[in-house]
Amino acid sequence: MRAKLALLAGAIVKVCTLASSILLLMACLYRMIRSIEIMFFDLLALVLPYLVVTTFFFGFIAALGRKRIFILPLVSLLLWFTTLGPFYVLSSGKGKVVEDDITVLSYNIRGFKGDYRNPYPDLTTRILDFFSEQEAEILCLQEFAWSKRIMKEMKDYPYEYRYPTNRYHSYSPLAIFSKYPILSSGSLEFANTANNAIYADLLVKKDTLRVYNVHLQSLQFRPGSLKRENPVRLFNRLGKTINKQKAQVEMIYEHSRNSPYPYIICGDLNNTQYSVVYSRLKRNMKDSYLERGDGLGITLRLRLLPFRIDYVLTAPDFEITEHENFDVRYSDHYPIKASFRLPPQ
Repeated sequence: MRAKLALLAGAIVKVCTLASSILLLMACLYRMIRSIEIMFFDLLALVLPYLVVTTFFFGFIAALGRKRIFILPLVSLLLWFTTLGPFYVLSSGKGKVVEDDITVLSYNIRGFKGDYRNPYPDLTTRILDFFSEQEAEILCLQEFAWSKRIMKEMKDYPYEYRYPTNRYHSYSPLAIFSKYPILSSGSLEFANTANNAIYADLLVKKDTLRVYNVHLQSLQFRPGSLKRENPVRLFNRLGKTINKQKAQVEMIYEHSRNSPYPYIICGDLNNTQYSVVYSRLKRNMKDSYLERGDGLGITLRLRLLPFRIDYVLTAPDFEITEHENFDVRYSDHYPIKASFRLPPQ
């Protein structure tokens, strides 16, 4: 009986090792070949960290049992690490932050409505106080709602661009607040959606910096959806959302590559660093978390899925000196802050 159980356990480990390793290999190859569009792997990117952990676990068991199959997970993990990069970063230490460095804070504040898991009666005050404490020169806010009181409290930021700006409505989905003068601004106008991307050209001493604030198509996905919704319908809906994100990313990329100024891209991409969406937007840009972050860098508050979907990206010749994730539970997102300096002219 024990022998049969041992054989069964060995077979299960072998199948799981093969399955997780092959899936991870295919996910890496999918990201490397830009001409292929397979929705299954687009969705797999959402949970790729779990696939990595699973592959490592079964590969470790195979190695302990001196099974040759452990070579397959080893190869897939090496390919993942060298092509897609880690989802956990050990701090390389802060760079030398100087007074002239520019600091940007990006935060999806969910309209100052808070998160149902942590209700705060004084939520608006807490968020405004948090902004004041961080002393960032630039704020990129997604799902922004304004009131006379809020705008009065934002007096530290004399320059702002909200879109849309409508005196009769208190909701401006995207907003850029700045301590630097805004020379010009605009909107990319995503089609058939409330999501969008805006930009502002800031006069930073003698330089001009373009700041993009983006909020890609929302996945509208929660773990509970798996119980409430038909899996096929959920798969199709998420697939359509990711296709929209890809189209939106191409709009941002085409617009930014024609920018006459150095630029950064901040905001909520609603997708992970392993997605095609992220890779097409990032291209050769720097990710502040990967440069100066620490730990998992989680920015979306889900119990079981540690998502990093909020980013600060800069051109490759920028020097990133600091990145910080905040455990501030005033929204379903966590805020992030990055400091950088412009390339020498």
